Amino acid sequence: MQRPRPAGADPGELTARFFRGLYRAYDLHQVEGIHVAVPKGTPCFASPSLGEVARQISQHAGRDGLASQGSRAAPPAGRTP
Repeated sequence: MQRPRPAGADPGELTARFFRGLYRAYDLHQVEGIHVAVPKGTPCFASPSLGEVARQISQHAGRDGLASQGSRAAPPAGRTP
């Protein structure tokens, strides 16, 4: 006979807690069923809309005074300046 799980026991949450215990230097986010791990303190921008992601980045950059550096911070992937 199989024992019932305690109410509220979510295997996914247990896995996430285990991951966070092993990789304390990373923040774990879940976006539409996809797990995203980024170094702690690194901003994570997510949205189904690329325009919304751009808005989030602009707002974040504006708070830190980086708005003018945002487009010059790194060249597009696969291209050199």
